[in-house]
Amino acid sequence: MFTLSPLPRTTRGPSSLTIALPHTWVKKHGLGKGDVVAVQEDEAGLHVQAKPTQNVKKVSIDLSDHDWPATTAVLTTVYRRGYDEVRVRFQSPTEYQNISRAIRSLLGYAIIENKSKSCLIKSLPSQLEQNFQNLFRRVFLILLQQLEDLSGVLNNPDELKNFYHRDADLNAIVNLAVRMINKGQLHDRFEELHFFHALLVLEECGDDLVRFTAEIQQDKQAPELAKAVGETTKMVRMLYDAYFQKKKGVQHFYKQYYLYWPGEKHPKAPVYDFLSSAKGKTFYLRSIVEKVVQLAELLLLPQVVEDLD
Repeated sequence: MFTLSPLPRTTRGPSSLTIALPHTWVKKHGLGKGDVVAVQEDEAGLHVQAKPTQNVKKVSIDLSDHDWPATTAVLTTVYRRGYDEVRVRFQSPTEYQNISRAIRSLLGYAIIENKSKSCLIKSLPSQLEQNFQNLFRRVFLILLQQLEDLSGVLNNPDELKNFYHRDADLNAIVNLAVRMINKGQLHDRFEELHFFHALLVLEECGDDLVRFTAEIQQDKQAPELAKAVGETTKMVRMLYDAYFQKKKGVQHFYKQYYLYWPGEKHPKAPVYDFLSSAKGKTFYLRSIVEKVVQLAELLLLPQVVEDLD
């Protein structure tokens, strides 16, 4: 954010340049000295938006006769679509409690007004919304932390019962990242579509982890399962390093987990060979690994194209 100055041309300040905005554009938007505008940066340059605080998306919804899962689904959709003010109607105290509970995973949302049969939810400013790539990185880090922590609780049924609560942290960051996309934080349509899909796949990886922990609470194959969790963690870590650290390309994922085509010869793929023959309930871990390979194709192949350019 910066304020308009009366300078007629580009000048140098102590730590930045001051530029003059086109007079016709300033006049069109009714801007004057001291007014605040928003500036967003991408690879193409800077994008200036006039009076961003006035661009508030509002919606009114009725959640009467909705239980908690339905309430959560509706509010999450509204949040992801970028609405800043949500007027909610309800009928009972239980429905209000469901609303209050649902917005806990919607970062920045807060109930600021509460009446007998309605409440007003507003989006509050959040420092997390400043950098999309940092938010995207955080989704990976949360998933990696969950996998690493899971290895330590495989032999503890009591901790496994509560492990699914950890998925709420990942969901909250995914919700915020999707919301940022829908509010125009990314200015390239290609990036919007691919990051949107990648976030939904990562969210599904978290859901697979919840299903896995629910399924293995009575499983006695802890050593085998620990190795399976380790192999899954390795694949997620490799994708993190490949995308954020530029350490490996998509071909390394095929070497670890080959997607088989009948009639084609291929070398052994250690992660595929292990998970396809592992004892115990490893279905959901294998599902995560296959999603990682898909994400590698989605996130890493564009880097190859850029290198060719």
